[in-house]
Formats: sequence, C-alpha cells, structure tokens
Amino acid sequence: MGKIIFYIGPSSSGKDTFYKYTSENYDISDIVLYTTRPIREGEKEGVNYFYITKEKMNDMEKKGMLIERRDYNTKYGVWSYATSICNIDNLKNYLTLNTWDGYSSFIKKLDNKELFPVYFELDPKVRLERALKRESKEECPKYDEVERRFKSDEKDYRKELIE
Repeated sequence: MGKIIFYIGPSSSGKDTFYKYTSENYDISDIVLYTTRPIREGEKEGVNYFYITKEKMNDMEKKGMLIERRDYNTKYGVWSYATSICNIDNLKNYLTLNTWDGYSSFIKKLDNKELFPVYFELDPKVRLERALKRESKEECPKYDEVERRFKSDEKDYRKELIE
C-alpha cells in the first residue's frame, strides 16, 4: 500500500523549498496538480502544475476524475487547483502540496492509502517578506494577489483547523 505525504501550510511558509528537497533526495513520486491559473515565470508544464482551461477542469470534475478541487476568486478571475485520481498509483509513495480541505477529501476518497499531513508554520511577517520578494521578481508583479493569498490563508489556516 502506498503512502501520501501532504505538505500543508500558508503561502510562503517554506512548503515549496521542503518539497523540492524531499523530491530530489528521496524515492518519492510527485502528485502534479492541475490549475487554471496562468503559468508563472520559471514554472514548467507537467512539473509544477498541469495548466488547463476552466472548461477542461469542469469536464474532469463531471467525469469523476478529481479527488479534490479548490477555487479562489482573484482579481484576475477564478483560479482553480485540483488533484486527479488518474495521477495516483496505489503502489507508489507520493508527496503533494495541499490544504486541510484537500487532505480531508483524500481521506474520504482514498481509504486504501496511508496519508500523512505535515503542517508548515512561519511568522506572518517573514512569510510576507518572502512573498513580496518572490513577486517582485515577476515581470508584472501582482502584489494584490499576495494580499488575496494572505487573506485566504487567514481563513484556511485558522487555529481551530490546525488543532
């Protein structure tokens, strides 16, 4: 039986850094998520995400291909993120970035897997500094998107959910 490790935490808490290290140094497969958001500078199709249209995402959901889906209402439109059941082999071990809600969906839909959440927590000031630094490297920085993510994180990672 395969295992899935979930790196869970708010924006700029270090999940991506640990994810990259774990992927490069351990025999573990990545679960590549699907997203409708635009590709960022330095990201690669099929590595960071599968970048698809919202119509394709909706079609996958209708066909029962998604384990979980999250929609975020941004200034740039609704951006969706999802995990497809098609990307998971029951014999492999996996690593994924996700949220508490996503983790809960996995529990409900994959009762034949061992699931291990790892929560990342970092001082909000340090997280904000990291997010602003990362966004400032973009050709057209979207600082309002940083603000939206941090507001969303307040809801998604509130104390009662963590406990």
